[in-house]
Amino acid sequence: MPGPHDSFFKQTFSIKENAADFAKHVLPSEISDKIDFSTIHLENTSYVDEELAEHFSDMVYLCSYKQSEICISLLFEHKSSPDRNLPYQLNKYMVRIWESNVKQKQPFIPVIPIVLYHGKEAWKPVSLKSCFNDLPAELISFVPEFNYCFINLSNYSNQEIKGEIFTAALLKISLLIFKNIFYPEKLEKSLNDFFKIGEKCFKEEKSLKFLEIVIKYIYLTTEIKISKVVEAIEPITEKGGEIAMTTAEKLRQEGMQRGMQQGMQQGMQKGMQKGMQKGTRKGTYNTYFNLIQNMKKNNISETEIAKLMNLEIRVIKKIANKEEVEIPLYLLDSDL
Repeated sequence: MPGPHDSFFKQTFSIKENAADFAKHVLPSEISDKIDFSTIHLENTSYVDEELAEHFSDMVYLCSYKQSEICISLLFEHKSSPDRNLPYQLNKYMVRIWESNVKQKQPFIPVIPIVLYHGKEAWKPVSLKSCFNDLPAELISFVPEFNYCFINLSNYSNQEIKGEIFTAALLKISLLIFKNIFYPEKLEKSLNDFFKIGEKCFKEEKSLKFLEIVIKYIYLTTEIKISKVVEAIEPITEKGGEIAMTTAEKLRQEGMQRGMQQGMQQGMQKGMQKGMQKGTRKGTYNTYFNLIQNMKKNNISETEIAKLMNLEIRVIKKIANKEEVEIPLYLLDSDL
C-alpha cells in the first residue's frame, strides 16, 4: 500500500499541466525547446517492478519530440537518504520500457528519467560507472552510460520555487510542501504564504479538489493542527477553510474506523483464547471486555461502541467496569 508521500507525488503529477511545467523547467533547454508539450499525455502503465518499487514510483508521460515520440518518466525516490545504486536501478527501469516496446513490436522510444528527491541528506547523483569499485580505464567503455535528471528539492530555496523557475501555481505549492514536509515548524509558519500562490486558481473547482489532497498530505505526515491549516487558508479562500475541516473530520473518522477494526480484532483474539480455557459464557464475556477496552483506547465513545455492538449502553458500561452482567443469549450463540 503506497505511503502518503508516494500518493501525494502521484496525485500531483497525474495532472498533466503540473508534469509538463515541471519537465519543461528542469530539463536542459536544448531538449525542452524541442518537445511539443501540448501533446503530453499520461500513459496508464507503471514500469516499476516489485524490486524497483522499494526504491521509487513512476508517472510515465509520452509526448512529441521533433518528428518522433519521447518518453518522460517522472520518478519519486522513496528513500530519505542517498542510494549509490540509483543509476543501476534506473538502467533496469529503462530496459523494462524497451522490453515493452519489443513485446508490442514498436520502435524503441528514448526515455528521459527525471528523479525527484526530497530527503534531508545531501545527495550528489553519480553515473553507472561509479557503481563499480576501482574500474580500470580500459573497461569503462563496456559499462552502459546514460544521463538522467536528478532534482533535489533541498537545492532550491522556497523563494526560487515561488519565483519564476516554475509557472503552474499548483505545482509550486506541491513542491514547496514536499520540500518542507520534514520541517513542520517551518512549514506551519509558511503555509499562508504558500497557499497565497494559488489565490486565483482556488476559485476553480478542480483546484479546490487538489487543495483537499494537499491538506490530506499535511494531516497524514505532520503534527500540524488542522486549526492552523484553516487559519492559513481561510483568508485566501473561505471554501478552502471548509474543505480543510471536512477533510480532517473525514480522516479522523477513517482513523477511528481502522482503530475500531484493529481493536475488535485484537480483542476477539485475546477473548477467544481465554474463552477456550474458561468456558463459553466466561469466554464471551472476556471477548467483549477486550473489544470494548480496545475500542476505548482508540477514542471511541461508549455510545458509539453500543451502536456498533448492538448492545445497550448500560451493558457496555458494566462490561467495561468488569461488573457482573448477563450476556445476551444471541451473543453466546454467535461465532464472533
